[in-house]
Amino acid sequence: MDLYQSAKEEIKRAVDIVELIGQFVQLKRAGQNYVGLCPFHSEKAPSFSVSPAKQIFHCFGCKQGGDVFAFWMAYHQVPFPQAMRDLAEKYYIALPEGQPGRSSRGEAAQREALLRVNETAAQYFHQVLTQTTKGKPGRDYLQSRFVPEDIIASFRLGYASEEWDGLASFLEARKVDLEKAAQAGLVIARKSAGYYDRFRGRVVFPIFNMRRQVVGFGGRVLDHSLPKYLNSPESPVFQKGELLYGLHAAHGAIREKGRAVIVEGYTDGLALHKHGFCEAVATLGTALTREHIRKLKGYAKEAVVVFDADAAGKAAALRSLPLFLDEGLSARVLVLPENEDPDSFLNRHGAKAFLGLLEAAVPIFDFYLDLKMTEAGNRIEGKVEVLQEMIPLLLELKNMVQRALYVRRLSERMGIAESWVLAEIQKTSAHPSGERREQRLGEGFPQAGARKADDRLLLGLFVHHPGVIEQFVERHLNRLVSDATILRILDLMVQDARREGELLPERVLETMSGDPAAELLREAVLSPPICRPDEVEQALNEFEDRVHKMRISESKKQALGNIEEANKIPKLIKKRWG
Repeated sequence: MDLYQSAKEEIKRAVDIVELIGQFVQLKRAGQNYVGLCPFHSEKAPSFSVSPAKQIFHCFGCKQGGDVFAFWMAYHQVPFPQAMRDLAEKYYIALPEGQPGRSSRGEAAQREALLRVNETAAQYFHQVLTQTTKGKPGRDYLQSRFVPEDIIASFRLGYASEEWDGLASFLEARKVDLEKAAQAGLVIARKSAGYYDRFRGRVVFPIFNMRRQVVGFGGRVLDHSLPKYLNSPESPVFQKGELLYGLHAAHGAIREKGRAVIVEGYTDGLALHKHGFCEAVATLGTALTREHIRKLKGYAKEAVVVFDADAAGKAAALRSLPLFLDEGLSARVLVLPENEDPDSFLNRHGAKAFLGLLEAAVPIFDFYLDLKMTEAGNRIEGKVEVLQEMIPLLLELKNMVQRALYVRRLSERMGIAESWVLAEIQKTSAHPSGERREQRLGEGFPQAGARKADDRLLLGLFVHHPGVIEQFVERHLNRLVSDATILRILDLMVQDARREGELLPERVLETMSGDPAAELLREAVLSPPICRPDEVEQALNEFEDRVHKMRISESKKQALGNIEEANKIPKLIKKRWG
């Protein structure tokens, strides 16, 4: 075993996969395993399962799965070498010198280079803000917004001066590759030669990932120039549609309080943190996305979305409702008074007043309905349009009690009988669109798949009752397996058991990295046993009977033109049942 393999095994021994994944996904015990909503695709019923005994995870919906490294790579979108370094650092495990994973070295090196450039830039911006005369406009602005020094320090706020090449000169003096800085979106190449700064005359907000690494920046102007906010461009380490500002600092409070408060701006998020609402996060100048909600539901039981009272704020609230329903995260809406944003409201009225608004926030469905009914007025056609819009949303609700309450709310608000609303729901449900029908056919946990029952049962016997392997071989039960993929998995497990002296399905899974067949094996491992221990021998005997019947059937076919073969049939029958 090489040094990296040894370190990998040490990391796997140190990491409890349930504890690790539980930091990002809300898990509940279900028998011997834990289940939750998958962080990698949209779902309302949990199909994501984690096995503490086998130290693996698997989603029966999207088929994503593997060990602790596979989860870290998929969740944080990093290659294996980075995942190994992250987990080693997190669990205080020393790695040997050098770089693991040759195939991903180039990608990992690029990410590391961009992160180093971003870190250097963050230090520069923070230093300019806090220690130079050039940073006075930024300090004055933050003071006018009542941002205290502890928030400035903990969120590492900075300032980009009006100079065209302040950062570029700073990076060049420190031998930083300016081409890498350009890839990170910090500087822009001139048409002639050299580079100039992207961020100038702006308060700078470093944006962190969940490992507290600086992946990008947001800059706000101090006057009425446009654009008001400027973000780093997309890069291998920065995707603004997937990042929430402040989540690196807020996730603990979100988990503790059970809620996330979502605001639209950087300063709004900081104002909430300053006043004790440490469960606050902010979007990066973009609309709320499915990826944002998927991240939050790993920590929060509900989200409170804070929108401005203007038309744009209300429109944003309307767009977010289907996303919350799709992702199965409960949400409420807090609409601020006219001409107020969270920052101004908190500074003017204080934390107690904001807490009152927070506690009075209405369910997002009610907010949606009230807004739509206000728009419809007393027009019959308008009410019909509202009903047509609401029915598909009601169908998204899998909780029947919640749906019944919303049906009552809808009927009362529209002035029509509940029975008519229920009839419309039933009619729409009976004739879903092709896409919705396909989605519903795909729901369920776990899914058995299209493979024959014998194939699945034999695979399940191997996984949950490893002692059957030798009998499987001796009784020639492989003749019953019709699926080539399952037969290959069974062969691999037989080889593993004979080589190691015992079968460990998770060890076989490691040898199948990147093999599509690993999905089937993970599903078998994380599915409940098909047979109880006292039923295993009976199952083996039944399988052996089928093998003998197959042999007799084959002999009959061969005997049609061969007398000698026909004479073997009574012998086979006598051997089995005589």
